[in-house]
Amino acid sequence: MTAHDKAPAASLPRPEGLRVGCLGWGSLLWDPRTLPMARLFVAGGPRLPIEFSRVALDGRVTLVIDPVATSDVETYWCLLAVSTLGEAIRELAIREKISSSREGEWIGAQMREDRTQDFGQASEKTRECVSAWLAKSDLDALVWTALPLRAPGGNCVRPSAEQLLAHLESLSGTALARAEEYIRRAPPAVISANRSLFERELGWTAQGE
Repeated sequence: MTAHDKAPAASLPRPEGLRVGCLGWGSLLWDPRTLPMARLFVAGGPRLPIEFSRVALDGRVTLVIDPVATSDVETYWCLLAVSTLGEAIRELAIREKISSSREGEWIGAQMREDRTQDFGQASEKTRECVSAWLAKSDLDALVWTALPLRAPGGNCVRPSAEQLLAHLESLSGTALARAEEYIRRAPPAVISANRSLFERELGWTAQGE
């Protein structure tokens, strides 16, 4: 089964304790590293406003939840080999290199039955989408990366498409190669305004196209 296959939550085995899933839409899909997955990522996660709206420290323009994005995108999900929500949060933070002091903001978490356990910065729309999806699944909770938007200068504000294009055009060498790889390897299902711009101006079409 590949990351682009679909599978209902009920089809996966249950680990001891809580059944916690993890959402993905970017490099988690092809580079999970230490993330303790019970199964590979599959399509069919909640539709969320995902956009290339964050400039990473290494220069890549990465996908994040962007409340101002013009369209919702189908996300991917996997079952984690963990038994508690806290363990899931820690493991995802480790993979994302998020410090313990930032876990409460930059790792999103939500339980199906107990909304007092919500963690991470998220809009009410995102919470509602996750809740609706969880209600139809066989999972007890979901975690996801909730990194903030970030402009080329490092400020946590929404960058314009023009700023991002100028930033990518300024890169060279390894930084340019990594930025291009990330955009090309993002799932073809991630169709967004900024991706269309990058494809048109830079020729960085989705891998396999």
